[in-house]
Amino acid sequence: METITFIELAKLLISFAILAPSGHNSQPWQFQVSNNEIIITPDYSKRLDVVDGNDRELFISLGCATENLMTAARHYGYDSKYDFSDGKIVVTFSKQDICNSDTLFDAIPKRHTHRGNFSGARIPDNILQNISARILQDNASVKIYNSESREAEIIMQKIAEGNEIQMSDTAFKRELVSWMRFNKKHVNETHNGLCYNVLGFPSTPKPIGKRLVGMFLNPKAQNKTDNAVNASASHFCVFCVKDDNVKNWVDLGVFLERFLLKITSEGISYSFSNQPCEIPSLKENLRQNLNLTAYPSVIIRLGYGEEPKTFAPREEVKL
Repeated sequence: METITFIELAKLLISFAILAPSGHNSQPWQFQVSNNEIIITPDYSKRLDVVDGNDRELFISLGCATENLMTAARHYGYDSKYDFSDGKIVVTFSKQDICNSDTLFDAIPKRHTHRGNFSGARIPDNILQNISARILQDNASVKIYNSESREAEIIMQKIAEGNEIQMSDTAFKRELVSWMRFNKKHVNETHNGLCYNVLGFPSTPKPIGKRLVGMFLNPKAQNKTDNAVNASASHFCVFCVKDDNVKNWVDLGVFLERFLLKITSEGISYSFSNQPCEIPSLKENLRQNLNLTAYPSVIIRLGYGEEPKTFAPREEVKL
């Protein structure tokens, strides 16, 4: 790669960082560049007060962005390390003699949350075991369960219970709808949120779209959807932290994104189903029923699925 200034490199790396997942595609991050550092701070104007009142998922998203940043840095010939303190992530870079391209970098723009059912085909257990064994993290871990296991049945039950609670909560539904984008003009106004074309919905005027969505935001409809996805999934993954604190959530985000990039490079799809981790009583119940010593923070379902035709948009980053 020809010589460029650090600010030019930072802009390039950040363009990959922002492809990380975030709750409701809220993109709750801000970036600053200083000498050989990129500083990632939370954008609290994007926080999800109802579904993520303690900002757990927000800081996990920042960790995911950090992993993308460091993976891209390796590709362009830079070593990097991150440190979290005082509510911000500082990623420090140093030049290497050679570039270290790998399949994880290629997976960054391909990674996406799968929408709809999986194919039903089973993922070989040894592939997932090899992936999880290669992404060790002191404060984060993952438990992987075959969809036919007793543990998977427990997870599916807690997802259903979560739907009963959340889809009966007016504040939860109001927040969810506020992040939905119902047509192309609406998408172009924000470049964030849950977009109609990504979700597979037809384009509609906002007032009509809100009314239509409202018809399906109820426990029965959501459980019907989730039951079908669960039945087609190959495995369930529960990502945990040793202790529930902000630093560990950031570390979990780094760990999670590395896992997502690795499964993407293997042609494996995933979808989030975090309801049991978003409701404190269900979270503790899930922890006990699965005999976990750590604290569950993110749940994903794995399977095989088709490549998407449309990806979630991203906002332009201003430094």
